[in-house]
Amino acid sequence: MTAVDLASFAEPKRDRWGRPLIVPPGGGKPKAYTRVSTLAKTLDDQSGLMLWKQRQTVKGVVKRADLYALAKSAGDDNRVLGDVVKQAMEAADSSAAANKGTAVHSFCEAVDLGNDIDIPGEYTADIAAYRKATAALDVVMAEKFCVNDRLECAGSFDRLVRLPDGRMVIADIKTGKDAAKYAVATAAQCALYASSVLYNVADDTRADFPAELDRSFGLLIHLPIGAGECHIYKLDLEFGLNFAEVAVEVRDWRKRKPVTLAWSASA
Repeated sequence: MTAVDLASFAEPKRDRWGRPLIVPPGGGKPKAYTRVSTLAKTLDDQSGLMLWKQRQTVKGVVKRADLYALAKSAGDDNRVLGDVVKQAMEAADSSAAANKGTAVHSFCEAVDLGNDIDIPGEYTADIAAYRKATAALDVVMAEKFCVNDRLECAGSFDRLVRLPDGRMVIADIKTGKDAAKYAVATAAQCALYASSVLYNVADDTRADFPAELDRSFGLLIHLPIGAGECHIYKLDLEFGLNFAEVAVEVRDWRKRKPVTLAWSASA
């Protein structure tokens, strides 16, 4: 990639749940917007993830006898049991993949910025593949914060890139091995970014994307860690935006309470 303008806005203020606080277009008190990544994953099937977490917890408890003892002594104390689960997950190296993914994202950003960086040997093949696969793309923006006021969500996109034909598209870098196989949430993320406006958290001002932005499709840059390969896929952003709009509707339905007390009795 050839870097053009990679200056990013500062991080926004957030509420206690990590949601970005955004001043509405007309001004006034900041409002908590849903994170784009959270909204995009609303309709994900979590069954596989839950099974993985259960397996990791068992592995962690098996590794550490102290956690087994603590769990046995906790009884029904959910606070202690929750802490056991957290420690067991860490004992099973559950955050290792996420940490590696964060590191690879940083390496890719350094490459796009043109910075001289010492890349650990285990990642050199991955970054070499990234350079080769993205050689025809020009980076216009990276890690910019934007807001979608209609759907009240916000987040930072990975890249805005210019294609050889002059069009610009949103691109998202994923490092998980199955990212291309399960790309629905990624399509929703890119669609939400493409239908947003840039937001400067320093003065709460908004700015439009360049006119060359093509909102019909985006790019998934798939860089599976350790594979030494990088593949680029097109994402259907019309599908992604429709999916995101359904996700917003589902989140609204979840806030409703379809039950009221009819009557009760006690002995």
